[in-house]
Order: sequence, then C-alpha cells, then structure tokens
Amino acid sequence: MLTVEKDKDAEQVYIHGSPEQLRWLSRRLDAIAMQAEKSGHAHDHFMTEDWGGNELTNELIGNPKSHAIVNHLIVYGHASK
Repeated sequence: MLTVEKDKDAEQVYIHGSPEQLRWLSRRLDAIAMQAEKSGHAHDHFMTEDWGGNELTNELIGNPKSHAIVNHLIVYGHASK
C-alpha cells in the first residue's frame, strides 16, 4: 500500500511506495485522466483502513516528529481548456 503524509503545517505532501505501488498509482492516475478527457471531469478517492478504504496505509514512514498520515486523498481530473 501507499503511504501519504503531510508535514505539520500541511505545506508539503509526501508519497511513499514501492515500485509496484507507484506503478499502481500511475495506472489509477491515468484512468482519471482518460475519464476526464471523455466526460470533462473525473475523480477518485484513496483512503486508509481507518477511513474505510484499502488504497493507503496508515503506517508512518517519514519523520514521526514532523509528519502525519493523510487518511483521505482525492485526485481530480479536469479536461483541458
């Protein structure tokens, strides 16, 4: 699973994943892009188990003093203008 983290001020976002997990994310992002091209917009949700999903893990990989888990990531795709 992927881990999405933010810094304490939520100014930076960190994504941690193995090569396989990052390829999986790439395919999901490509699917959002293709749907946005067809319909003008698309989105997908990625959540930890704590939030009812299974796409993200709640295992903190970064610095526990300055990072926090992101439990819900929503990616939006919009058609080009």
